[in-house]
Amino acid sequence: MDGNTVIVMALLGLCILPSCSAQFYHIVTAAMTWTDAQSYCREKYTDLVTINSMEDMVRLRDQLGGKDDDQFWIGLYGDLDNWKWSLEKEGNEEGQAEYSVWYPGQPNMYSGVLACGNIDTEGTWSDYSCNAGLPFICYNEFSETKYIYVSTPMNWINAQRYCRERYTDLASMRNEPERNEMKMLVKKSAWIGLYRVAWKWSDGQIMDVTSFQKWSTGQPKKIKHYCVTTTHGGWNARPCSDKYAFVCRVRKQVRVKVMLKTSDSSVDLEDMQDAILQQFSQRLKDHGRSEHVNLKWMKQPDGKTFQLKESEEKKKKRSDK
Repeated sequence: MDGNTVIVMALLGLCILPSCSAQFYHIVTAAMTWTDAQSYCREKYTDLVTINSMEDMVRLRDQLGGKDDDQFWIGLYGDLDNWKWSLEKEGNEEGQAEYSVWYPGQPNMYSGVLACGNIDTEGTWSDYSCNAGLPFICYNEFSETKYIYVSTPMNWINAQRYCRERYTDLASMRNEPERNEMKMLVKKSAWIGLYRVAWKWSDGQIMDVTSFQKWSTGQPKKIKHYCVTTTHGGWNARPCSDKYAFVCRVRKQVRVKVMLKTSDSSVDLEDMQDAILQQFSQRLKDHGRSEHVNLKWMKQPDGKTFQLKESEEKKKKRSDK
């Protein structure tokens, strides 16, 4: 039996429980600024709370109970100048990661509206509401014709979906040759794959245009120097210097005992433990339960991770001798 077979058998013994991926909350009623609240949660618990789904939101509201009328800081904060490409590329040539050709005075959307990037006939960029309908440019990495102009107006999300279903993605512009090629296609303006990640979670997760969001009506109005509270099950952008109660995320440690079976006595599981742990992490991810879960092996008193357990068949043979 080879090592890969051993790993597969290990995965069959993995216990995936809802409690393994659930967040646990601690409500702090002392009013603090968002930054002080973040420091407090990181020192005493794990971090300010992150909300990735309606399930998280319902669980938090249930825990707040009668306090839901009040405002509580959560881990979301504004990051006005954080622009990303829909198609992330590794190994860009020097200078391409910093390449930008904003039209003078752009970007200028400082409100909380989701902003995406479009180009004009000169290949310069402007920001615009992602909900607006514009023609767009797709990128096809598997064709000699790399850039495809689509004249049918769509909002940015639908344009992205269209490009990903039929080609590779919305087009990225990382150098002058690409700019020159794309601007020849544009009639007036067109979406490209540029979008602003205006909000981030304290734990490092980004909230992009497809992420779960629960903004209250009319929110968010501003981004710069603004952080987010929750009240009545909705989110509100507030100056980070305001003082509110807050919610910390608590890390709960769950121990799961896994039995590995192998018929190959030459296999050293101690040497394979990192690979097996990676497989476990992937299994959790495949089940949508990897968020907020950190896996690690617990060492035995002798310093080893695994403890050899004799099979019942071997025990019986030894007792019959």
